[in-house]
Amino acid sequence: MGALPLDDRLSRAAALFPACAYGADIGADHGRLSCFLLENGKCRRMCVADISAPSLKKAQELLSLRGLSGRADFRVGDGLTVLPAPADAIAILGMGGHTLSDILLSGKDKLQNAALILSAHTDLSMVRKTLCGLDYHIDAEQIARAAGRFYVVLRALPGGEALSEKQLLLGPRLMEAMPQHYRDYLSWRLSLASRKQTEAGRQEYAWLEEELGRVRNREND
Repeated sequence: MGALPLDDRLSRAAALFPACAYGADIGADHGRLSCFLLENGKCRRMCVADISAPSLKKAQELLSLRGLSGRADFRVGDGLTVLPAPADAIAILGMGGHTLSDILLSGKDKLQNAALILSAHTDLSMVRKTLCGLDYHIDAEQIARAAGRFYVVLRALPGGEALSEKQLLLGPRLMEAMPQHYRDYLSWRLSLASRKQTEAGRQEYAWLEEELGRVRNREND
């Protein structure tokens, strides 16, 4: 059986996921990330969880097909409440920033200093602010392109940091590293922000425009 292919978003999440004894994939859906982590030896065992029983069934079928069911704990349930034991690392991907933040806050007692690999398709600034409030810091941020749009995938580790409103919006590690796709990502976000007719939207547009100018100047140096 050949290697399991992942799209760019899941590939970056897998790359940021640390090697560990017990990992968790919350909102696992099809289970491709869990399958990849187990198959490639990054995790010895995984908690594979989803709030939807039909979605979790897809994950169970995939892991069974690839002979990995014996190394997985399958759980139907909401957020981090499903964890049967403390996890060394937890992935939460594929949902909005409000939902992801709610999962972290309501399940904060379950975090137990786990590494967090996160990606939200909206309101990522809220996720960053939530992490600061939970005494986590953002260790790495990467930009992925999948399904015709951009995603930010980040890893957060225990130990707090203070971030400005601009850093919360743009991403502190993105601003430092200016990774692959950063200029295109900023241009894409600038286009979205131009449609927001609010004071917050105008501030977002101004910061994005300023950051895009900084990137262009760096490229021209």
